[in-house]
Amino acid sequence: MSDPASPQTPARSRATALTGSRAGATASLLAVAILLLAVATAVAVRWPWQRSEEGPVTFPDVTATPSWLAERLGDRSVVVVDARSAAEYSEGHIPGAISVPASVLGLDDRIDPFEICSSMGQLGLTGRGRIVCCGGGRLDASAAALFWALDVAGAEGPMLLEGGFEAWDAGGRPRETSASTRPPAAWSGGPRPDRLASAAYVALVFGADGHEIIDTRGWDEWAGELDEGSWGTRARVGHIPHALPYDFSEFRGTDDMLLPPEETRETFSRTGPRPSTPVDLGDEFIVHGRGGTDGATGYYLLRRAGMERLRYFQAGWSLWKSDHSLPVVRIVSPDELAQRVAGERRWLRPDAPPRNFVLFDVRHWGDHATGHIPGAVGLSSSFFADSLDVYLARDWPDIDRSSTPVVTYCYGSNCIRSRNTATQAARRGFTYVERFYQGIEGWRLVGGELLRDEERLEAMRREYEKARREAEEKREAGNGKPEQPTDDGG
Repeated sequence: MSDPASPQTPARSRATALTGSRAGATASLLAVAILLLAVATAVAVRWPWQRSEEGPVTFPDVTATPSWLAERLGDRSVVVVDARSAAEYSEGHIPGAISVPASVLGLDDRIDPFEICSSMGQLGLTGRGRIVCCGGGRLDASAAALFWALDVAGAEGPMLLEGGFEAWDAGGRPRETSASTRPPAAWSGGPRPDRLASAAYVALVFGADGHEIIDTRGWDEWAGELDEGSWGTRARVGHIPHALPYDFSEFRGTDDMLLPPEETRETFSRTGPRPSTPVDLGDEFIVHGRGGTDGATGYYLLRRAGMERLRYFQAGWSLWKSDHSLPVVRIVSPDELAQRVAGERRWLRPDAPPRNFVLFDVRHWGDHATGHIPGAVGLSSSFFADSLDVYLARDWPDIDRSSTPVVTYCYGSNCIRSRNTATQAARRGFTYVERFYQGIEGWRLVGGELLRDEERLEAMRREYEKARREAEEKREAGNGKPEQPTDDGG
């Protein structure tokens, strides 16, 4: 069936105020039927039943308890590296621990795994045995970043001290204040570049099949919603396209202690853009935070949960947002969108596309026809990637994709079409991408006006009647044929 919404339509459709009608109901039913036959979007999307099979999971031994470590003090195969500041280290540390603040390694976006290996060797580490990273307290970000650096360098058995120095000291265990050093050594581990992600790598894979970006900063920073005075501005806030926000506090039990690795893996397996679309644990996960050590804890917790394909984007959001050639996605509130749409309305053309931003309704075109946000151009997510350039040439021929915001919306917060099409828009050169996360449901909640597209509705009625007649003619032709004898094998 051809799409009546195609840009070959000679004139823009006439819109009228939304009212209930029998034709609208028929169109909606037809829209649902066609929706079930829609093809998948260009951004990689897999249904829950398409997830990779979960085979036997190996949970790495990456957590050291204070009691475990106390039993091994003096064991030459166990080395403690203290990730706290030099001042904290000098005030007291685990006996024999060497001071290795994360800043010493000079970690940034241009990390060379071989340089990390060399730095580890200069600190007297060989990469063999157990290397226990000690932070200040539970899930210390600096200790987790040091754990990741050891992972990148190919250390044999990196570990994180649960509870950090606070837990060690609280148990009345020995401490010392004199500094411990080790002579330079030859690092034996093989570098693991597959444990790190640069901004260039993230830009290459966001939204691609088999990759998920996990943002540890929290929902508010991920959403990037603006104050009213900044609505409509080109702000470098929000998140990396297709990134998912995740709160790793869910990995803790009621006693504030970490849940067993098996439980944390099960907990994480339920995350996703919506409950019915969870992540595939066989994918590669790229974890990031604000930048620096922030976010490294998420990397450690997923390693502990047995994730094999895992990277840490150490430079994080700080670097990403500072590079204006990289796209950002932010969430637009219903009130902001309502104000911006009202500011673009033209009396003689109430449904004309806005001039200062691009607005796409990515629901099925039948739903767009029965009621859409004023000025929104209907471009179903099924056709978005292939048709975007054509629609832009028709409705926004003079825009600059590096500076003009594009807004996409679908049915509501439980719909992922706006997420997928936002990613596709970012892939096609839009730098400022905005997602109306609450969709048409949120628009209705604030009393937003909806417009009908009568030209599309008429085209849908014609298509419906044509399909109905063809079905009736086929049925009548079939009823008129003589019954064919069957071969019963006798």
